[in-house]
Amino acid sequence: MGAPQVRKATDRRQQLINAARTLFSQRPYDQVTTTEIAKTAGVAYGLIAHHFENKRGLYLAVMDNIASELSAIQGAPPIEDATLIDHLRHALRNHISYIDAFATNFLALARGQLGSDPDQQDAIDKLRWQGAQNLLSALGIAEPVAPVLRVALRGWIAQLDEMIIDRIKNADVDSEMLVELAAASLMATLKAVGSLDPAIQFPPMAEKAFREFQVEAVIPNSDSRLPDQVIVDDTSAR
Repeated sequence: MGAPQVRKATDRRQQLINAARTLFSQRPYDQVTTTEIAKTAGVAYGLIAHHFENKRGLYLAVMDNIASELSAIQGAPPIEDATLIDHLRHALRNHISYIDAFATNFLALARGQLGSDPDQQDAIDKLRWQGAQNLLSALGIAEPVAPVLRVALRGWIAQLDEMIIDRIKNADVDSEMLVELAAASLMATLKAVGSLDPAIQFPPMAEKAFREFQVEAVIPNSDSRLPDQVIVDDTSAR
């Protein structure tokens, strides 16, 4: 297969992913048909089986696509000459801003429309731990991670997801308030980890951040809230 044919096949595969992503974000998994996906994508029905085997394979490809975008956001370079606290707030703003733009897609990823599907759960777990690894890198901590720190970071990431989900559903919390809540929670969590396991040596910049961190006052800004028309169908989580 020549280069033009390869590009064409790749384009058609991505067209299917894009169409499925839109449809899966609008309705529960069981209510979306492969015929509808192919029609929306404007490609032959048989290409779904060719590229993904079946609807489940296409759905998992959609989840991988969302996960890759979130991973790129998490791995964005820090702002120059910033303190660790400023870097943390910057990373949280980027993360929340991306999710605001794709709220229903994030819910599909976080809640899992395939329920206990092991492949999807594995992808979600890997993505969450990658976010934790980015934090560890910023803190100057290398693998292997001490058990209490691993448990604490997994708990904080799950808490962040739940706060974001609640904000999406209710659309009544300013994004900067969420940034401050998440940052304060992380600082408190890491301080507790240091107390529980003195063998964990945080670098001086992290210790300085623990001492100096203060929650910043937030003036509510209606532009940083989710629009009222973001409607979440809870059936998509079942």
